[in-house]
Amino acid sequence: MAGPTNVSSSALQSSGLVQHRRRLNTWQAIRAEVLRRIRAGEWPPGTLIPTEQALSVEMGCARATVNRAMRELADSGIIQRRRKVGTRVTATRSRRSTLRLPAIRDEIEGMGASYRYVMTTCEMSLPSPEAMQALQVDAQDSLLLVRSRHMADDVPHCCEAIWLNPRVLSLPDPTIFEKEPPQEWLARNLPVEQSGFSILAEGLTSDCALSLDVDPGTAVLLIERVNSLDAIPVTFARQFYSPNHRLMVDD
Repeated sequence: MAGPTNVSSSALQSSGLVQHRRRLNTWQAIRAEVLRRIRAGEWPPGTLIPTEQALSVEMGCARATVNRAMRELADSGIIQRRRKVGTRVTATRSRRSTLRLPAIRDEIEGMGASYRYVMTTCEMSLPSPEAMQALQVDAQDSLLLVRSRHMADDVPHCCEAIWLNPRVLSLPDPTIFEKEPPQEWLARNLPVEQSGFSILAEGLTSDCALSLDVDPGTAVLLIERVNSLDAIPVTFARQFYSPNHRLMVDD
């Protein structure tokens, strides 16, 4: 019977390299590796990162695979791609926003109404398609989902669902969100920045319709907000407002 085969360290290293490259053979894996380097500080905000060709050689995959990953990251605002200039990690602190959306508490109190927050559910949940895109996570990545209502003089003003990524945030005991809105906790404890928002109309689901005391399917104002920390999106919120809501923004 043949004895155990001796494998040289160089062979093991080569095998490890092959396995590493195989793991990076999908655009999702490339995206995850780019995000890892940004989070680790290897590529700080404003850094010009290697070209697609250089990354494809380093990671042992097709350039088209790298291109797909980069497009996804650019669509989420994590990186900025400029023709003949290159690709940089978004420098969030130097970006200027033409509109500033107020915190819901400030919005309600600015109306002269009394603010009250009511958490309805808090649980680990798989992301919605919108949360996957905004936070650049995969379908199997579990996120903390907090659903709540924001009241103005005890009248439903806004129904909110916010996803928080525990892989990039050091989150507190979730019970804290029974008393404090996640957005306010984040603003008080971490240097998060609003990195994107969308304003659209959408029909209410039955749960949110019940929270706002309107009929399911009613089209209402929806605001989607993304908060980032060091150029990485960490929260994604969908906020549904009661019919006839007037959005007030600052320049």
